[in-house]
Amino acid sequence: MKLITPKDCDNAPKRRIIRDLNIAFAKADVQSLKEFFHPEIEWEMIGDKTISGFDGVIKFLENIKDSKATALEIKQIITHGKHAAASGILSFKIENIVFHDFYEFASASSDKIKKISSMAISLK
Repeated sequence: MKLITPKDCDNAPKRRIIRDLNIAFAKADVQSLKEFFHPEIEWEMIGDKTISGFDGVIKFLENIKDSKATALEIKQIITHGKHAAASGILSFKIENIVFHDFYEFASASSDKIKKISSMAISLK
């Protein structure tokens, strides 16, 4: 998988978490993804659905784990307190998906993500 990420993620722990989360998602690595989520996680896929709870999110990820990306380009990662955002392009064999994701950690000192809000546009 081709991987392009911001070079400055190693100096900020939450930026590193968001980078690593997106890499695990692109690789469809459900086992690694489990480590990032708070038990009460909520994932809103704008215009599609909202999944609530750790088990529901993991079940969804298990159902799409055969969709491994061929490339991931993370254009930017922004963090502040308990909030974070990332944008980039996920490339698959038949389409590219441009994404803008917003994250909320359980607290400013937590490394567990409690909420994700995803906006994605398919470019075929």
